[in-house]
Amino acid sequence: MTKFLDSCYEVIKVQEESIADTINSVDVNNVSDITAKKRIVLIGAGDSYAVSEYGKWVFGSIGLNAISLSPPEIMHFPMDSETVVIGVTASGRSLSTLDALQKARSKGAETIVLTDDPDGKASEETSNLWVTKSKVDSYNVSPASPTTTAMVYLLAIASELESKLQTDLKQLTKIGKAMIRWAEHEGKVIAKLVAPGSPLYMISDGPNHVAAQIGMMKFNEFGVVKGFAALREDFCHHQNLSINDDDQALLISGKEDSDDKRYMKVLTDVLNMKAHHIHTSEEFGLKTALAQTIPNVIALQMGSHFTVRRYNPDMEWFRMPHAKAFRIY
Repeated sequence: MTKFLDSCYEVIKVQEESIADTINSVDVNNVSDITAKKRIVLIGAGDSYAVSEYGKWVFGSIGLNAISLSPPEIMHFPMDSETVVIGVTASGRSLSTLDALQKARSKGAETIVLTDDPDGKASEETSNLWVTKSKVDSYNVSPASPTTTAMVYLLAIASELESKLQTDLKQLTKIGKAMIRWAEHEGKVIAKLVAPGSPLYMISDGPNHVAAQIGMMKFNEFGVVKGFAALREDFCHHQNLSINDDDQALLISGKEDSDDKRYMKVLTDVLNMKAHHIHTSEEFGLKTALAQTIPNVIALQMGSHFTVRRYNPDMEWFRMPHAKAFRIY
């Protein structure tokens, strides 16, 4: 395996510590910056867009008015001093996010930056930084720990406002090693299922659709198989009509129930798909879908990693010039 793939694996593995470290580092005094506002707008690009989607679910679950936008969409959304914009950028260098934060400030909105790099360019766009502890020293590999630590940071902020989240948050600080062991096992199962040539549908809804979005991005980054994040009900309505025998699917949910079993039966027995159900292990003791999303994300990160190790173990870097086709940093 190459140094590049070794580095990608390490930023997945480090989550056994970084998630707990980030949760324990959150400054609860930051809560007042969002509760006084009528609107919360979360923005981000790539993995950080998935984090902003997660933030929408987190803050919405406790009754706050939150939406997520891709950075260029901010020009279509009215905002003023009653709006707080949370810009998510792990490295602090995403040009679209920086531009969106500037536009938000020009409209009178308050801004917060959720980042892993307090010295990044994004820190110039706000006086309020929420800093994660991902334990990575480079943002030039496939993001893993910076993504989940940003997610749990948002969860920790919300838990200060809603006590029902605090039990799950405490659990996440205790189960790091168990999550990585479980995710590695699931990742190897996924890698045995997935093969080049057919699309891979990652099907979910609610907070766990964030896991599907991140899984899609991880598989697409490595270019072994094309990933698609599909909403569970949308897949029923139209996406299934284009399915061929032996196309691939991952059903993602917080826990397994009878609806999941029926859904899997349709995927495998009716559509003749190769399918696997990812659902959070009960041993983790996580009660909410918000918390269950975290280990599911890690399982998909592992799945994409073991898939590229299986089919392209000599991979030295992302595809060039594809990675430089758009100026994003």
